[in-house]
Amino acid sequence: MTKTNFLAKLEYFDMVHGVTVRAIGTLSDNDLEFRPRPTARTAKELIFHIYSQEKIIAEAVQQGSFTAEAAARSSPEVESVAQEVKTLSTVKDVRAYADSCHRAAQEILRGMSEEDILRPVESPFGTYPVWRYFDFAYDEHWHHRGQFYTYLRLLGKEPPMLYDYVG
Repeated sequence: MTKTNFLAKLEYFDMVHGVTVRAIGTLSDNDLEFRPRPTARTAKELIFHIYSQEKIIAEAVQQGSFTAEAAARSSPEVESVAQEVKTLSTVKDVRAYADSCHRAAQEILRGMSEEDILRPVESPFGTYPVWRYFDFAYDEHWHHRGQFYTYLRLLGKEPPMLYDYVG
């Protein structure tokens, strides 16, 4: 993976993030607590997970190690994390949180050299180069955004077209 190719992926992820933030904007504050099943995450918890995971992975690759403890910090079910999720009480708060996490992750990743993006990062899930962890975060985003779009439809909302990058 070259730095040029990596930067191109980051630029594309910015566009994907833009669509996700617009989708978040279709919610009302009351919709944030929507839970399609008693054991499912709320819309707010799902968005928190998507963006926390992105930031946590970027921080982990910067440090050279991704731990199970770090991964757990994106789980709103964890008691210490649940307090942070509660502070996100409005759609404006949730959108700001998403933007903040995405910007922080992008800043870390854009600041890496070509040598950095090829450096191996150890985790309980395996040892992979930095750029592969970016791919994991990207895949995680799309996977959970699909869930989020299902939530929007259940709420009677029309989500933005998946690839409407100019909207």
